[in-house]
Amino acid sequence: MAARMTVYHVSPSGDRAAAAGVKWQVEGREGRRLLHEPHRTQKDAIDAARRHAQEHEPAQVIVHARDGHVRTAYTYGDAPGASPDERGRKAGEPGGLY
Repeated sequence: MAARMTVYHVSPSGDRAAAAGVKWQVEGREGRRLLHEPHRTQKDAIDAARRHAQEHEPAQVIVHARDGHVRTAYTYGDAPGASPDERGRKAGEPGGLY
């Protein structure tokens, strides 16, 4: 049986968090544990998500732009994954893979 791929999303924080200086977040599920990490910069959030993905292969990091669209994705381990263009929708929009 193939291992289930862990997916981490790097996305902008909500308005309340942004007012407190937290502008980006990493969200994902590691087994039964729900991960939600706040970060001040997008670079910090991407670096943290990539570290988590490398520790939990097979995994994918999906980086969202400020408007919510997928900007890029990184895949770790032996996992098939669709390119960001194939995903093509904002997280939560009807018809998307999320």
